[in-house]
Amino acid sequence: MAGGYTGAALGLAAPAATEKCCNRMLTKTATPSVSVRTARSPPARTRTPVASMASSSLRIDALARVASTPVASRPPRGRATPPRVARTTTVETISSPRGSDASAPGRRASLFGLAAAAAAATSSRPPRARAEISTPKGYDDPVVTPGGFNAWASTSDAIGCAYVIEWPSGWCALSDLSSARTVGVDASFKNPADEASTLAVFVSDVPVGQRSVADQGSLDALARSRADSAPRQQNIGKRKRKTPLASGGGDALTYDIETKVGGGTAGRFGAAVELVSITVVGGKEYLIRATASASSWPGEKARLRRAVESFAFTGKC
Repeated sequence: MAGGYTGAALGLAAPAATEKCCNRMLTKTATPSVSVRTARSPPARTRTPVASMASSSLRIDALARVASTPVASRPPRGRATPPRVARTTTVETISSPRGSDASAPGRRASLFGLAAAAAAATSSRPPRARAEISTPKGYDDPVVTPGGFNAWASTSDAIGCAYVIEWPSGWCALSDLSSARTVGVDASFKNPADEASTLAVFVSDVPVGQRSVADQGSLDALARSRADSAPRQQNIGKRKRKTPLASGGGDALTYDIETKVGGGTAGRFGAAVELVSITVVGGKEYLIRATASASSWPGEKARLRRAVESFAFTGKC
């Protein structure tokens, strides 16, 4: 064929030579690899049997227990594993498929049940018993009178003139008066429910020439002197009145003075109020003293004032 390639030129006439040539070229030149991506078809959905789900759940629980085991308690690698000690603790778990709402109402019901049980247990507790009131040491048992006040009459061995006085119902009277009279206390009463509430009769001698409390000074002067006798004290009330003497004997001048006592001088009861009435008759001073804590004074002052004002002489001095 004119102007064309011959069969020898195309390699058709010498296939052996052509094969050798091609082999030499293959050994010198690396043939590039071509990768063809093929689209993967999604796997067919299969339903996992319930038994497989249960076994998977057990395997997950086992893995969780292993993960939660402290590192220090795991045996080191390469060493002999010490024998395990069987544990007696039993842990109950309740599992439900994730995303399921079937167990939510059950959990809420359980919580509500526990809350109701706790509330019932709290409401069923018996009320606390009030502390029993005990008789103060050195005093008789409380004396209760329906009228609200007990009557006290001095005995023949009283320090001064015979007298009578009322003391609140439910209070206790001092037992050993003989010892108390050696220090000028002729009668003493105490509230067992509030030992800061007291009532007492003090009798003492006065200097010669004093025939009335007015001889000791004015009401204002005595009130001021009692308030100034200790720090943090102040006068909160004062008045004059008459105390009856024996039948046909008239009456005697009496000063009533109320002083608020600070915590430093009131002892363990803290702030208190002291009410004293002072009467001078027959060379002796009769001082009736009533006390109450500052907090209980508003509720106690009415009957304490009545008790103090009930003091009256029944015999000639």
